[in-house]
Amino acid sequence: MTKKTLIVVHGMGQHTEDSVRAEVVGACERAFALYASLQGKRPEDQFDILPVEYNSFFDDYRAALADRSDDVIQALSAISGSAPPPARLVRGIAGLESRVKDDDFFATHWLDVLLYRYSLFAEPIRLKVAEAIGKAVRDAGATNVHVLGHSLGTAVVHDTLAKAYGPEPLEQGGRSLKLSNRRDRLGGVHMVANVSRVLESFRSVDASEVRPGIGCCSVFAEYRHRLDPFTKVRPFDPTDNEAWIPHAVWRSAYRLVEPTSVTDVNVHGLGHYLRNPLVHLPLFRLLFGFRPGAQERDAGSDAYLAGTVRAKADALTAAVENLDFSERSVRELLAAGKDFKDLVTSFEETF
Repeated sequence: MTKKTLIVVHGMGQHTEDSVRAEVVGACERAFALYASLQGKRPEDQFDILPVEYNSFFDDYRAALADRSDDVIQALSAISGSAPPPARLVRGIAGLESRVKDDDFFATHWLDVLLYRYSLFAEPIRLKVAEAIGKAVRDAGATNVHVLGHSLGTAVVHDTLAKAYGPEPLEQGGRSLKLSNRRDRLGGVHMVANVSRVLESFRSVDASEVRPGIGCCSVFAEYRHRLDPFTKVRPFDPTDNEAWIPHAVWRSAYRLVEPTSVTDVNVHGLGHYLRNPLVHLPLFRLLFGFRPGAQERDAGSDAYLAGTVRAKADALTAAVENLDFSERSVRELLAAGKDFKDLVTSFEETF
């Protein structure tokens, strides 16, 4: 039997292919340890993990900003050379400078979001991800390929698939790729901490080819922690009214999973999501057919819940309740992210 392939597209922040792989493998190893029949097994033996890194596209900007003491907009203008930064990028930063000066969170996280959404970096990033998907489809067969995006990576995944499976080929620098909704339909698309709607640009998320059954994938799943502030700004909430997908497809191929358990304050982290049985059990079932019996499943759930921390959950609940999500904009997404990052680091955790 051909092993399934899980393509992982990371979120904002500093990432390499090795670091993404390590996070996914580490979280899956902890999940495997919850179940007697998986203990001692290696996740990589059950399915292939293929990280796609795009962080390096922003490295020159990041390095140049680190060497400057100007305000953010002046620094970006200097980095761009004679051309000013895109007007939309300037608007995205306006009003945030007082909160990002002398804070490396801007260079390591916010800059990724702004440059992906408002600059010309988006298209080559999409082509890199699309080429990885196209190769996996050729090597393993489309039904054996699952694509997982996390945080900013959900926007990258959506935009990549909307282009690659759209009416026109994805083209950049003489390279071109076009995939078919029928011939190349993926096994699944998994959106972890989905922010694709707040960052949508050329195609509306609820009108694109990124949908199950009639679009580019057989299964479409969202994983949205109830206390993850990034998912609250402008969530993707399709309804079962046949506007997005037919009723039969909705019942069989769309899933919204909303965990509430807290083991770390950084509930936004990919590892935190993957360690939760509500997330990894449906994913493992699709990737390698893991279906534990009721007794093993309940024992695993109990073991996981034994690691939850009420003090962290209470602090996080209070913090999220105080956030204002009325604007539903990119700027609001970043502001909420800064407040969340400060909470996470106050508990001496890494964001």
